[in-house]
Amino acid sequence: MVTNATGATLVCLGPSSSFEVRQVLRRKPAAGEIEVAVAAASVNPIDVRRAQGYGRRLLSLVGAGRFPMVLGNDVAGTVTALGDNVDAFKIGDRVYGVKPPSAEGSHASHVLVKATHVLLARAGQDLQALAALPYSFVTMWLAVRGAGLTRQNAAGKQVLIHGAAGGLGTLALQMMSAWGASVTAIARPPDFAACQEAGALEVVDNSKPFATLSRTFDATLNFAAWDDDLALIGTLRDGALGHATTVHPLLANFDEVGWLRGALKTLSDKRRHRAALPKNGRYAWTVFKPETPALQELRELVEQRRVGLPIAVRESLAGAAQAFDHVKKGRRGRALILPG
Repeated sequence: MVTNATGATLVCLGPSSSFEVRQVLRRKPAAGEIEVAVAAASVNPIDVRRAQGYGRRLLSLVGAGRFPMVLGNDVAGTVTALGDNVDAFKIGDRVYGVKPPSAEGSHASHVLVKATHVLLARAGQDLQALAALPYSFVTMWLAVRGAGLTRQNAAGKQVLIHGAAGGLGTLALQMMSAWGASVTAIARPPDFAACQEAGALEVVDNSKPFATLSRTFDATLNFAAWDDDLALIGTLRDGALGHATTVHPLLANFDEVGWLRGALKTLSDKRRHRAALPKNGRYAWTVFKPETPALQELRELVEQRRVGLPIAVRESLAGAAQAFDHVKKGRRGRALILPG
């Protein structure tokens, strides 16, 4: 890397969701890290919420709660520098992967990322398409694992997915289909066809989903609404594997009522929902973190062309506010930032 080289970053200035593009000095990768020239990075719903101040109290424990900050967890691009002890990549390799929550995210022209958190992009693979996947896929995979499902046990299992038309739900449908599960999706009628294309065998209208569902499911996944969590658990059969949710109130509890009361409320919420499970069923609140097995599964399904998400918006760093607005309004399709 050239000494004193600079790169552009998209800085979120505070809860007003205002942004500023700044030039910063690029740091040399530490041992085990690589520098990536970013071709594309996603804007995920968590980025929109963090831009509004969500999760600041708990995320401050990992240095990710203080403004100004650079958001973004997904990255796809080209390796431009290697830290010590990195043997799996070379300069010029095309890669995609994730960064854990931090104040130095992937909405930048160059990012530092642990080599163990990225995958090699094969020749011909579209970096923009790959940039839409890692954060959502890893989060989804963690939820699936939390509910007790694995590649080894999923075949023939009856799985119910709430929020099946979103990014997490679509990827779950695709992966569960690849694993041989029988999946019922909960979604809006305009999204029925997309859910079926992604692998759902049955789709239920989300306006009154639980009126027609009985206790027949081996596992349930909630990507939609915390208020529906107990109803989803109520569809699990006796002897079911379990339930996982990504829309739990963990971060909000601490934001809203502080450290002590937030901890007590979190314990109470978990205890109440866990008590509704069938005997020996698993219950998980999913919290994103990079996981090597999840990335390995992503690589395999990408190479089999079994997973993918539609991209609706592509914006430069300067136009990133439009990408954030697309996600904030819940519009279909992924939003990407293209720093180049």
